Amino acid sequence: MKKSSLRDLGSACFFLAPAFFLYITFVIYPTLDLFRFSFTSWDGVSPVKQWVGIRNYQELFSDRIFWQAFRNTLLWAGIVLLLNVFVALVLAALIAEPIRGRVGFQLAYFLPAVQAGVVTATIWRWMYQPNGVINVFLRTIGLGRFARGWLGDFTLALPALAVASSWMSMGVNIAIFLGGIQNIDPTLYEAAKIDGANRFQLFRYITVPSLYHTIVIVLILSTIGAFKTFDIVWATTQGGPVRATELLATYTYKKGMLEARYGYGSSIAVFLMLLIVLLSAFYFFQQKREA
Repeated sequence: MKKSSLRDLGSACFFLAPAFFLYITFVIYPTLDLFRFSFTSWDGVSPVKQWVGIRNYQELFSDRIFWQAFRNTLLWAGIVLLLNVFVALVLAALIAEPIRGRVGFQLAYFLPAVQAGVVTATIWRWMYQPNGVINVFLRTIGLGRFARGWLGDFTLALPALAVASSWMSMGVNIAIFLGGIQNIDPTLYEAAKIDGANRFQLFRYITVPSLYHTIVIVLILSTIGAFKTFDIVWATTQGGPVRATELLATYTYKKGMLEARYGYGSSIAVFLMLLIVLLSAFYFFQQKREA
């Protein structure tokens, strides 16, 4: 190997070493510890960690509340993905058009993404109250029969919170899609317009196929974000009413922290992590196969 190559390799290692050290310390090591704790019975404080083998996982798969939280998480992810991918893509295509006040629209959709999740939870909790702005609006336009205590409704609490969560995170996805749309060759649109294509056909046959890889990335990021959602649920319903909004992340916190069953909570966290890894691997496999 040439001296210049060795010098470049040494420089790269020098600059990467701090980031690599932090990654090992705060990501790899805690993750390995999480696996280890999931095979123990531990209260999170005592120096004694009793080894129980796969007992936590046996309890996990027979835990009725765990499976309810799992179903709720899947439903939550489905709603969030629909809004954060499909709706975000449509909005990005509309905002990409040369319209007046486009900068204002871009600021409006991105603003929720920069505020804390607790702030978003506070805003939407106020909006969803029986006398909140949503119910007031419904009564004003003559649809008062649809007004209700949204977060106290066993059926609608989860979708209502999923909409609030998507409102907070959709701006980032719109920005990603906008960047992808701006990189599409404009001559493709011009040629299609000459052939008589309308706006829907331009979107269906040019925009969507051209953004395929971008859509996969947004799907992966949105899936990871949806499955690990915690803050907005905990700050509003804490999994209620009657566990209607209980997610795997909130159930992990309850078992591990509130009930001092750190080993069992770790087994739920391991299950959630493996689920996210498998779904992400599936997306990457599909992308590679169709590339």
